[in-house]
Amino acid sequence: MSLKVLKFGGSSVGCAEALRRAAGIVRDELPAGGLVVVSALRGTTDQILDACAAAGRGDLPTAQSILSTIQVRHRTVAEELDLTQAVAAAWAPLFTRLDQLLTGMAMLGETTARARDTALAVGETLSANLAALCFQGIFQDVRAVMQTDARFGKARPQLGAIREAAAPWRAALAAGALWVTQGFLGSSPEGVTTTLGRGGSDTSATLLGEALDAEEVQIWTDVDGVLTADPSLVKEARPIPQMSLGEAEALSAFGAKVLHADSLAPGGRAGFRLVVANTLRPGASRTEILPVPPVRPAGAVTSVAYKEGISLLRFPASAGLEPPLEAARSLEEAGALRFGLISSPAGTLLAVRPETHAATEVLGTLAASGVVCESGWAVVALVGEGLRADPVAALRHLGELGQEPVGGLLTGSSTVSLAFLVPESRLSSLIPRLHSRCVLGY
Repeated sequence: MSLKVLKFGGSSVGCAEALRRAAGIVRDELPAGGLVVVSALRGTTDQILDACAAAGRGDLPTAQSILSTIQVRHRTVAEELDLTQAVAAAWAPLFTRLDQLLTGMAMLGETTARARDTALAVGETLSANLAALCFQGIFQDVRAVMQTDARFGKARPQLGAIREAAAPWRAALAAGALWVTQGFLGSSPEGVTTTLGRGGSDTSATLLGEALDAEEVQIWTDVDGVLTADPSLVKEARPIPQMSLGEAEALSAFGAKVLHADSLAPGGRAGFRLVVANTLRPGASRTEILPVPPVRPAGAVTSVAYKEGISLLRFPASAGLEPPLEAARSLEEAGALRFGLISSPAGTLLAVRPETHAATEVLGTLAASGVVCESGWAVVALVGEGLRADPVAALRHLGELGQEPVGGLLTGSSTVSLAFLVPESRLSSLIPRLHSRCVLGY
C-alpha cells in the first residue's frame, strides 16, 4: 500500500467548520489509512507566546486571562462538533499543565526557551486530540518519533534516529491505521520537548513522510497551490500544476509564503511527491513538487517572487571584508535573513531582512556606529527551470527592468533563479510587468 501524509495548518483547523472540511478531505484522500499532521488551532500559538511573555514579566493575571480565552475557544469548537465529552479527558491535563507552566514563569519572573517550547506543545496537542476524534483516527504523539538535538526554539532533527523510531509507525500505517499527530514538536535525547522553529509543522510532515517511506505528502493550506505571482499584485496569477524541487526552493527563499525551505529537503532526499492544495477548494488546482524537474521551454520563467523589508548595509572598500562579515554573523545570530553579500573594489553591500526585534536592534547599533543602512528595499526573483536550460535568458529578462533603480544582482548556487534588489515603492508596477513579460510571455 502506498502511504500518504496529510498536513493541515492552523487556518485549516481553526474552527468547527474548517475541521469538518478537513475531515472530508481525510476521508477522500486516506480511505485505507495514513498519517495526518495538524497544527494548533489558528491563533493559539501566538496566544500562548503572549501568555508566556506576560508570565515572564510577572503578570500572572494577564497570562491566566489569555489561558482562559484559549480554553473557551477550544471548548466552543468541541461543542460545535459535539465532541466535548469525548475530548475532555485528554484536554484536562493539558490545560492544567499550561496553567502550571505560566504560574512557574510568573514566580521566576522569566520565561526560558525550554519552558516556552513545553507551553507551545500544549496548543499543538490540544488540536491533534480534537482532530483525531473529528477524523475518526487515533492520536499518536509525534515526540515518540521526532528526535532532535537539545536546541530549544529551533531544534535540529536527527534523521537517523527519526527513521529508527518510526519503525512501529511504518508497520501500523502499512496495516491500514489512520493516525493523527502534532506538527512542529520534537523531543531531545533526554526526552525534553523541543520545537522545530518557523515552518515547523510543514517540516514535521515532510520529515515523517521521509521516515515512513511515503509516496506523497500533501500540504493543505488556503490557496490553490503555488501561484505564478502574488495575486494581490497580479490578478492574472495562476496555479503552477507541476514544479521542480529547485524551483520550489528558490521561491521559498525569495518570498513564496506557501513553502518553507526546511520542509523541502526531505522530498529531495526521499523522492516523494509534495502536493500543495487548498482546504477551501479541495477540487481546485494543486501544485505537485517533483524530485525530477518537469520539462520547460528554454528560458521560461515559472514564477515571480518578492520579499519586502530588506535593509541594505553599505561598507566602503577601505573597511575590508571583516566588518561586513561580522555584521552578517551578528545579524543572522539575532534572527535576520541574509539575501546577499556583494563585494567589489568599490565596497561591500550586505542585504538582510530583520525577522526579529533582536535583529532590528543589531541593525540600529550598526547604523549608530556609522554603517550606512538603507531600509525600504525588496528582493525580486525570477524563477524557472527554463533558466537552467538557457542561462543567457536571464540577461534578456533584465531588459524588462528598463530604468528601474536596481540595487544589485544576487547570485548563488541555484541556476533556476535570478534575483535583484529594487525599492519597495516599485513593486506594485514592476511585479505585474515582469509577470506579463517573463511568465505569460512564454
